[in-house]
Amino acid sequence: MMDIENKKLSLRNKIFRIANIVLVTALGIYLVYWLLSSINISDLKSSFLNLYIPSLSIGLILMFSIDFFKALRQNLLLGKDRVRFGDMFLISLIRNAFNMVLPARTGELSYIYVLKRKFKVPVEKGVSTLAIGLIFDLIIIFSMIIISVIIAGSSLLEISSTNLILIGIIFLAATLALLFFLSKIVSLFIKLFEAIFRKFGNLKNNKIFAYIYEKLIEINKSILIIQERKIYWKVFLLTLATRILKFTSYYFLIHAVLYPIGYTFAELPFWKVFLATVTAEFSAVLPTHSIAGLGTYETAFVLAFIALGFSRETSTIVAFNYHLINLVETIILGIISMIIISMPFYKIRLQNEQDIS
Repeated sequence: MMDIENKKLSLRNKIFRIANIVLVTALGIYLVYWLLSSINISDLKSSFLNLYIPSLSIGLILMFSIDFFKALRQNLLLGKDRVRFGDMFLISLIRNAFNMVLPARTGELSYIYVLKRKFKVPVEKGVSTLAIGLIFDLIIIFSMIIISVIIAGSSLLEISSTNLILIGIIFLAATLALLFFLSKIVSLFIKLFEAIFRKFGNLKNNKIFAYIYEKLIEINKSILIIQERKIYWKVFLLTLATRILKFTSYYFLIHAVLYPIGYTFAELPFWKVFLATVTAEFSAVLPTHSIAGLGTYETAFVLAFIALGFSRETSTIVAFNYHLINLVETIILGIISMIIISMPFYKIRLQNEQDIS
């Protein structure tokens, strides 16, 4: 009887996944059509063929350099289980490619899979280090968003540069405080779950609640370990570097698209461009994210760019071209990395095998 129920549940899950893929693909196709119907395709093509090479080169180099910092961070988090830097660099490139193509950031799981399959790193270690990295990312990104909203709206609110600096310092201090007390904050959530379990005992058997509770405990243990190893702030600085480099690379790619039609750096305030790109990035987290983000990613960017004062035509041209550049570089590097790491002659070994044994 139980086997029949499990088969029915498995079948329902498969049907749901297929339906979701069909729906998000259809949504992506519709949004691509809707966006392209508002512009002249020849203008889009012309813009791509006339990209400003200096800004394009800087943007691509910055994008490539991000993974050096990601590899360093993840190796720090893994501790004695860390892999060689070159291996982790390849893993980062593979992870980027899967994230770019798959919906709702499910590509992050490729990091856990490769670590387990190729480097024998326990799944729990992969999950906890991935989760900690994502928490650091989210805290820093949200702080940058708040600062960018204040700076972008400073002309309307007539905020002086001195006050802007003070506000920036306050948010930086708040971010550091949040990271400093992160273990205590996670502990509060753990206690909240325990209180809920005491009041509603049947929830202990709920797979979702039980999974979240277990992962919170694992994450908190990992946070305490990296604090004891005195690498907490190194992880913070490396995360900060990756976020700044990522959105700076996007800024240069967008400038490469807009420069040929008359936009200078002065007419493209960094924080305004950041707000548009971060809006597009968050769209990739949603279940509505289509295959490779085509349509959904551009729509999020276009709506944000229009809200910041750019025309719909310009916003659409920028969205498609800068997303296409991002897609091409990320997927090509990911494919090359997968080929390298799968070669029979490519030796896989942990950096500190003697420490593990």
